[in-house]
Amino acid sequence: MEQVKNAGLLGLVLVMALVAVASGEQDTDEINTLFDQACDFYEAGDLVSAQAGFAALLSMGVRNGAVYYNLGNCYYKQGEVGRAVANYRRALMLAPRDEDTRVNLDLLRSAVGTRDTTSAFGAGGIAQAPLRLASAREWQIVFYASYYLCIIFLVGVLFLSGRSRATAARVLVALVIVSACSFALSAQGRSRFRGGSGAVVVAEKTEFMSGPGAAFEELVRLSDGVELKLRARSGIWVEAQLPTGEVGWVREGDLEPI
Repeated sequence: MEQVKNAGLLGLVLVMALVAVASGEQDTDEINTLFDQACDFYEAGDLVSAQAGFAALLSMGVRNGAVYYNLGNCYYKQGEVGRAVANYRRALMLAPRDEDTRVNLDLLRSAVGTRDTTSAFGAGGIAQAPLRLASAREWQIVFYASYYLCIIFLVGVLFLSGRSRATAARVLVALVIVSACSFALSAQGRSRFRGGSGAVVVAEKTEFMSGPGAAFEELVRLSDGVELKLRARSGIWVEAQLPTGEVGWVREGDLEPI
């Protein structure tokens, strides 16, 4: 497993600045200090304090792949495999090209005995490929850039003439397409992060039942770290699909939604 990822540099600073502007309440110096303290606790072996620090950042509205990655490391080193998997998956949604997170997640999946649930749950197709290349935040930046360029070239179409106007019109059409696609991808990425359609078992053992209740047949016992796709709810029970395709019911309290 990798050590703490100290992202107290440009990436986290930019995220904290955006949070501060959006809320008007966050103190970026306080957030940066809290992040550095949590990293120091982790490197000193005080995992409980480090975990509390990274969790506090999330409660303050900071959404950054390095924070989720470090929180996943804290859980892993304390033996909480399921919560580690859940946080590594969140980290990948925010930083899909981060190799350290992907390696750690693959190691845990191998230990649990499951394969890559991205392809198992049908989330690895062509439609999802852009979200594996760039995060929702990055697609949002592309949208803003292309949107403002659309305005510039629209002015060109209105005021230029001849060949220059035709060129501006062609570029404008391309920019409109880029703007629309990047907006849709950004919205899809944010929806996937908040959607809760996936979950991870966070109990040491939990029953996978044929129906929503203890009176039904137990199909199999699931261990900490098994990933599921959520389908329906009935009281305290959740219908879920395993990576193998098998469908059953699990107690909601034994899962951490993603």
